[in-house]
Amino acid sequence: MANATILGLAGVLLLSLAVAISIVDMRWLRIPDGLNAALAAGGLGFQIAAQQAFPLWPLVGAIGLGLGFFAVRQFYLRQRGVVGLGLGDVKMAGASALWLHPANLPVFVFLSSATALISILVLGRSDRRYLATGRLPFGPFLASGLVASWSLENFAGFGLLTL
Repeated sequence: MANATILGLAGVLLLSLAVAISIVDMRWLRIPDGLNAALAAGGLGFQIAAQQAFPLWPLVGAIGLGLGFFAVRQFYLRQRGVVGLGLGDVKMAGASALWLHPANLPVFVFLSSATALISILVLGRSDRRYLATGRLPFGPFLASGLVASWSLENFAGFGLLTL
């Protein structure tokens, strides 16, 4: 487990990036590569500082999750003929995984997806902008899922598993 200084600095960085990504994605339905790169670099830096070693397993988890999200994107595109998951979301999922222990990636995906589904149910009944386009940015949900998962892992003893 990381010391309090590392956790504090990492938490401020993570929250700042999560807010920036959420604002940009809500406004333009895009997640810029620069923000995803900063998220990935921050996660990698956090893991190195916290583990005092090269974070092999978080890197493997990031690659796996990114490929999984890309597969879902391609499957939906082939089935429906429209893009349902943007490449920025795919990249963000992979970058987010660098912040977490691989055992907690299902928690991250669940929290992100569940909050998005609940929002679709609520917005589907009330938001004219959503009703007009049927498009909902996934970045804010990935961001909130990441912050919640990372917090659980580092502050609630949820991430005691180590590889």
